[in-house]
Amino acid sequence: MEKNTIRKHRKGLGGVAAIIALCTAMSTANLTQANAAVTLNAIFLPATWGTVVKDTLAPEYEKLTGVKVNVQLIGRDEIYQKMGTLFAAEDSSYDIFNLDYNWIPEFGRAGYLVPLDDALSAADKADFLPKAMAVGTYDKKLLGIPQTIHPALLWYRADLYNDAKIKAQFKKDTGATLVAPKTMKAWEQQAAWFNGKTLNGTKVYGWAAQAAKGYGNVHTWLSFAYSYGCEPLDGKFTKSQLSTRKCLAATTQWNKMMKLMPPGANDFTYDSVTQAAQQGTIATAIQWSWGAFATDIPDASQTVGKWSFTQIPGGDGNKGVSHLAEWVISVSKFSESQDEAKKFVAWLETKNNDVKQASLGGGDPVRLSSYSNSILTGEKLAGTTTDRFRRYPTVLKAMELARPRPFFPGEEAWETLLSTQLSAISLGQKNVSQGSKAADSAINKFLKD
Repeated sequence: MEKNTIRKHRKGLGGVAAIIALCTAMSTANLTQANAAVTLNAIFLPATWGTVVKDTLAPEYEKLTGVKVNVQLIGRDEIYQKMGTLFAAEDSSYDIFNLDYNWIPEFGRAGYLVPLDDALSAADKADFLPKAMAVGTYDKKLLGIPQTIHPALLWYRADLYNDAKIKAQFKKDTGATLVAPKTMKAWEQQAAWFNGKTLNGTKVYGWAAQAAKGYGNVHTWLSFAYSYGCEPLDGKFTKSQLSTRKCLAATTQWNKMMKLMPPGANDFTYDSVTQAAQQGTIATAIQWSWGAFATDIPDASQTVGKWSFTQIPGGDGNKGVSHLAEWVISVSKFSESQDEAKKFVAWLETKNNDVKQASLGGGDPVRLSSYSNSILTGEKLAGTTTDRFRRYPTVLKAMELARPRPFFPGEEAWETLLSTQLSAISLGQKNVSQGSKAADSAINKFLKD
């Protein structure tokens, strides 16, 4: 081919490429312009993963696609109540909801949630932690894409546990070695020893956890129950089993440990535990894994970098088992933009966004690949050599055995009935046996009705 011909050919190709690029740009612009007419309304929890969606990811999605996502942040109980009201009225005002996973069976059985199986590829599904996917699934349909997991962990103050003088005194007083406990009895001994002592100028209590009547005491109690081999309900969710030997042992241990918490512990919420951990007034805690971020905020915490994490201790020869907390994202059956809503929900939990949410403090990742991502594993607390996400190996190990709340449509009501009796036990109004029998009776009546 002659040089002039080659030049003409290249020039022709350049023209074609320019036309293709122009058409692509026009197509993208047209698509964005078309999507600009689409607005999705979503409700999220005002926790860090909700604020990250509202402040960062939703605006980013609008820039990418032209689809506007209005995010409203409201509390846990308010979300549950609002969903019930909207669904009963077949109201299409909201397209997307952030769900506590235990609502999936209730709203899923009623047919109020859109199946999301086709929103994720097979490779994507395989990258999600299996137990995270399991609690977003009901009747073999994926009804909620996992957004964040946070299994309960045992937190312990590494600065106290590694202090040579404290270790020596503990050994002298108890004959045992002060190390992260693997059994409930070892943990109880440590919490009792710490309880009420003044260490480094601060009065310290044995531990803290959510204990308030409502759902807090149930969520803490479940880690004790599962770690003692207690099955709160039979396999078909038709009978309460709280008066069985293993459940009574679990509740007895939980109640004994309640005496080693700070004053006012019966009213402790997640925020109460967080504040105690930040102020350094507790030696250990049972708390959600994700909540550790708050102890590493320099302006808010006096214990930056001082907390370490281990598995929930086991009881009576059983392995410790974490109660699983998780939030998922679902699409309303009554949404008039279901396809667009599904696209947004799937985009929120891509590999990149799972890492981005975690890095911004928006909960612990739901994808296995995120736990080896260098963006997260390599990050240090500012001005230190301490890993920011040092809890992640413990989180992954906890997820091997972690268990959800009883996964059936009546779970929310079950929590309310159980919580009432746990509160009566911890306040000394009933003993463990009396409270357990009362809970069995109330729950069995509910299950029968």
